[in-house]
Amino acid sequence: MEEDKVYDYHAIIVGSGAAGGLVAYRLSMAGKKVAIIERGGYYGTNDFTRFELDAYRKLWWEPRWTSNSELFGDMDEISLGMGRCVGGSTTIFTAVAHRAPAWNLKEWYRETKVTNERGEPLTLEDLEPRYERIERETRVRRYTEWDAGTRLIAKGFEKMGLKAEAVNAYVDVNCDQSGCLFGCPTEAKRGSLVSYIVPSLYAGADLFPNSTVREVLVERTQEGLVAKGIKFLDSEGRAVELKSKVVVVAAGALETPQILLRSKLRELSEYSDSSLQIGKNLAANTGTIVFGRFRDTLRNWLIHPISAEVPDFAEREGFLLQFSESMEGPLGFAEVVTDPEGRPLVGGKLKSLLMNYGKVAGIFVTIHDSNNGEVRLDSNGNPVFYKPVTRGDRRIIRRAREVAEEALRLAGAEEVFHSILLSHHVQGTCRMGEDTSKSVVNSHLESHDVKNLFVPDGSAIPSVLDVNPSLTIYALADIAAEYMLRNNLKE
Repeated sequence: MEEDKVYDYHAIIVGSGAAGGLVAYRLSMAGKKVAIIERGGYYGTNDFTRFELDAYRKLWWEPRWTSNSELFGDMDEISLGMGRCVGGSTTIFTAVAHRAPAWNLKEWYRETKVTNERGEPLTLEDLEPRYERIERETRVRRYTEWDAGTRLIAKGFEKMGLKAEAVNAYVDVNCDQSGCLFGCPTEAKRGSLVSYIVPSLYAGADLFPNSTVREVLVERTQEGLVAKGIKFLDSEGRAVELKSKVVVVAAGALETPQILLRSKLRELSEYSDSSLQIGKNLAANTGTIVFGRFRDTLRNWLIHPISAEVPDFAEREGFLLQFSESMEGPLGFAEVVTDPEGRPLVGGKLKSLLMNYGKVAGIFVTIHDSNNGEVRLDSNGNPVFYKPVTRGDRRIIRRAREVAEEALRLAGAEEVFHSILLSHHVQGTCRMGEDTSKSVVNSHLESHDVKNLFVPDGSAIPSVLDVNPSLTIYALADIAAEYMLRNNLKE
């Protein structure tokens, strides 16, 4: 078509995690010309060596924290740990693949009026065909190869009258427990890199790793504001401008709102209700770990993904318990572990515990916290993350730790330890929905204010999920990709 000559690409996708990877795959397989812009580096399975410090430097964002005390005097801070590499956080996640509970989707409608293509409230039944398709593509299965620590903890829960269940995982039968947190060297873990990015590249997509997006290019037309491309710095630091029919910002719930704010969408939209929601409503799915030191040596140098969970408390009490032996590598463990009063371990106490690291297993707690945080830019354009830990959050965390401690002690743990507060599941800073006063994008993930601009990543989730969010992020990206092909990119 003559119109295509004014564009470099049909679609430019910012970010290569769950959302960016799936959209790139769907569009590439449909014959569209796609560019993928990724802040981190491109590493393949041969680069995943299980060297923990090297993995943290290559694959993870540098340590980032909330600024609660700086902004409001709140002394509870949350460590924000995300992937920064091709494949995003799916390259270093623990591979749990669960569908959204029905009660979460009902809450989405109450929050922002998320609807299906018929204009009715979005339900689990609407998402199930997408879940099924993605589960096939990413080889999701029940993960039943439990390590000794998982079996011990499951027995502890059994003594409490609670049944541990195997998680669903993006892990095929070739898993040899060689490094979920540090990149999978066997391709057994089927994250975005393996399942979607590499096939997209074979289908003709272009990848720009180690590149920093500065802004989305937006033009004012007779139709209103329209996304036309992006500006970014490439891996050599050169300024590059690319044009496209569609722009997809899928950089995650911390980075996506920064890009939109730097693109002056609020100003261009004349401070519309929806533009004022950019960066608002941050939820962290705040987590913490309860560790148990056992008498006998476990085999936690074999790094299983999270293997089991006790979901009994998720709906009625607002917390989920998941576990395996290796909740952290030894370096990460040393950074996050605290005593039961929340004091960091140092000196002889830390050394003694690390000498017994091979005897440690843990339970990961995540809570249903509120969408009451925010991503901001300070006067110098640097990001500030605010996510208060409320009195209700503290109550849920305290209760969850009590349950986890009891299970560990019944399982035979001789000592228990806690961790700092942390989050790997940030959500909600550019929420989806039909209520423009509470959302940034509509129910098919297109901006309320800027045509051809889509945000299908975790930032679109209206209220925090009570399960690991990646499978639902894939499903939202699937909605967006399908809509683009039927409408914005229709020949």
